[in-house]
Amino acid sequence: MKKILLALFVVALFSGTIMGEDNFTVPSVEKERAYGFKMMMGGRYDDMRMCVASPDGTKGGPVGDIKFFMRFGFTFDWYMTVTIPVFRPILFGAAFQMLQYESDIAMEYKIPLSDKVEFSTGPGIGASYHYGPDYNSKNSGDERTESFFALGPMVSYYNSFDIKWPKTYATRIGVQLFHVSLLRVDEF
Repeated sequence: MKKILLALFVVALFSGTIMGEDNFTVPSVEKERAYGFKMMMGGRYDDMRMCVASPDGTKGGPVGDIKFFMRFGFTFDWYMTVTIPVFRPILFGAAFQMLQYESDIAMEYKIPLSDKVEFSTGPGIGASYHYGPDYNSKNSGDERTESFFALGPMVSYYNSFDIKWPKTYATRIGVQLFHVSLLRVDEF
């Protein structure tokens, strides 16, 4: 028994586990920062805001945006991603005199599956800002209801696959679930 314990101690000493060396961590060869654009499409249920793509009185409808993102690396497998919406604020402001702005910060944990594919997952928090009419409103004309201000927190969680291309390009395909709780701030 003593010989087995001594052998395990010697193996552990020379493998680095007792001396504090981590044999399972590989130094990252990726850039610590990345940036680019991401496109988001899906559907939503919304019992407060007007959806410009749905008939009046419909609670919700399609959702889509093009967002600018910045990703910062902390360790080999933990990243922080900041997203800033671009398409929806410009389109809604110019075409519908509305504001829908939802930005967030997410923590990503990535799991390498191969040299070219990684699985990323993580939670996010953010804020949603709204100025525009309620869901019963028409897009324009006399039947457009009065616009109001609303804001609230946003929580999200996503799973995605990152496919690396030659050089520094990558494609992310994933699913993001989010919840926004809006409160009117111009009238309580």
